[in-house]
Amino acid sequence: MRLPAVAVCRLRSAKRMRFAATGLAGGRNARLIPWAEVLAECSAERGGRVDEFEGVAAGDGAKLSIEDVSGTVAVGCAEVVSVEKIKWMAERVSEALKRALPADEQLWDELRQVVTGLTALQSEIAEWVELHHLLHEVLTAFFLFRACLVGLRGSNLGAVELQTLLQNWRPCQDRIDALVDFAEGVECIGSPFRREAGELRGEHWVVDIVALQLLVEGILKEGDIDLDGMLELAEEFTGRCLHHLALADRELRVTMDRLQQVSTCLLGGML
Repeated sequence: MRLPAVAVCRLRSAKRMRFAATGLAGGRNARLIPWAEVLAECSAERGGRVDEFEGVAAGDGAKLSIEDVSGTVAVGCAEVVSVEKIKWMAERVSEALKRALPADEQLWDELRQVVTGLTALQSEIAEWVELHHLLHEVLTAFFLFRACLVGLRGSNLGAVELQTLLQNWRPCQDRIDALVDFAEGVECIGSPFRREAGELRGEHWVVDIVALQLLVEGILKEGDIDLDGMLELAEEFTGRCLHHLALADRELRVTMDRLQQVSTCLLGGML
């Protein structure tokens, strides 16, 4: 099935999601070690400007932000360390850095670049995690709608059946709205989603889903539904969701590997 190149839609307004430097330890809401916070403290103690590297663009439009965090972080196969303890150890590391690098500006610049890179990778991981979660939510809701279509196959669609389809589609609308809201604010994993002159612009993982949403809703609004055609469209929707879910999973693993490599290079000479 060929998707329309141009589509117009009305999407519900929702609060734009914001992301801080987050990681995977302990789940979607876990946070990684606040590297930039450590470096900020060191720079401030040396008389430098804290904002020299906070908020520095890391890649195409990426922005960094550090927030207070709490909870635990898994640091080994079984060991779990509280974030408070890690921050306490980070303070000790910052003191050691201030003593070891009192006047070497070149090393400080290199350290800033390393910290900026680490924080940017953490932010990228956070967005891939959120995208994976949102696509999963869309797919879960759509499975219920597809099951409703299958159950109605071979029957005559009246007002009651159409109302049942609309009720089962509403959760899909809500999940797609959340995906679009996220896509409008992405900073690290692609271009933000935009609607310009009736065109859908952005990454395939949101443009494909929204274009198919428009087709489904157009058929539902008409009321004269060809169930076989709708089921074919449902198969296309499911396939697109699964494709982009696999993409998010792959990119997440690749980015985590990159973060592991940089962390290993940073810590390898210290341990």
